[in-house]
Amino acid sequence: MRGFKGLIAIAVLVTALVAPSTAGATTPAPKDVSASFWARPQILWSVGTTWVPLRDASAADFAPAAPATRYSAARVLALANRQINHVAMWASPYNQALKAGWLSPVGGPFGTLNQYQLDTGLVRMLGLAGTAAHLQVALTDGGGWHPPVPGSFGVEQVVKAIGARYNVPFGADSWETWPGTTLRRANLAVQAYQLAHLSSYWRYSATQLTTILGKLPLYPPLKREALGTAFAFSGAPYIWGGISPRPQNLFGLPAAGGFDCSGFVWWVLKLHTYTASDGTWSGNAQIPWRTTYDMASHVPLARRITYANLRPGDILFWSSAPRGIYTAGSTVYHTGIYLGNGWTINSHGDGAGVTLDYMGPGAGWYHDAFAFGWRVMPVGK
Repeated sequence: MRGFKGLIAIAVLVTALVAPSTAGATTPAPKDVSASFWARPQILWSVGTTWVPLRDASAADFAPAAPATRYSAARVLALANRQINHVAMWASPYNQALKAGWLSPVGGPFGTLNQYQLDTGLVRMLGLAGTAAHLQVALTDGGGWHPPVPGSFGVEQVVKAIGARYNVPFGADSWETWPGTTLRRANLAVQAYQLAHLSSYWRYSATQLTTILGKLPLYPPLKREALGTAFAFSGAPYIWGGISPRPQNLFGLPAAGGFDCSGFVWWVLKLHTYTASDGTWSGNAQIPWRTTYDMASHVPLARRITYANLRPGDILFWSSAPRGIYTAGSTVYHTGIYLGNGWTINSHGDGAGVTLDYMGPGAGWYHDAFAFGWRVMPVGK
């Protein structure tokens, strides 16, 4: 799913940005950012508002592919802190970031940083570090099993839940980032824009995410193996057509590792074989269809599962015209994996990658657009 809401947001973004030419006569537009560059609107905004200034004003050089410095990241965090928390920015935003604990002193002001280091500073600045840490260590199933989540899990899930990350559009997927990716100036400018335009309910989104704690059911051993793989790749970026955590060449274009919605389902439930004390299983033969549309269209009516009868490990389908098990396959455009008790793990554009999302009553689109499930894993294992 590319993300219908994301497409609307991009349209609003393009019409709402303040270009440097109107933000200040002395601020030149960057000469090295073409009109077709995927992040040009956000870069223009960042330069015009000085959240991420030109690297060389005399040459009108932004250097979108150059690594972002820790100083430039500190400036973004300090400006976001001023806007969101109404705390004045220091004359030296880098010193402010060190004093506040947003960044560590390792690397100095002109060293580089990765995506996770910026996001860690972000949650600290927003007062969400405790939420991220609690999510990191307290996520267990009903039997106390802790899924093998990445060390960046809590931070990245919180940052994506509040809307502070952005899905790079198709055709530019080589710019997507994993937590360990060295941050580039273009990605920093985009995240600066996201931070400056958080929705009014961003704090609620972070709080809602933690309601998953204590809600996962007891998984039998085989389910722990399969769902453990899903959890292990939480935080992976959304890549149109993506089906691997390794760099890919998709539709003739280079792309970072990552998954689209059906690619994530394939990676977890088709391309792995799981062995546990209660048996061995692979969904390879059961899932021959690659796209969400093809998968949904080939599930016979008798094998479609209603929301009330979902079980962990079931494949989920969402539709533009949901009618339960009678939903037309042609209207299905998103898929994910059920975790139990109203939660799903899925890769989607609006969440900028693999995230955990609530789909129970009151969850909005995740609940209202749900169509039906499909069981491929054995019952009771």
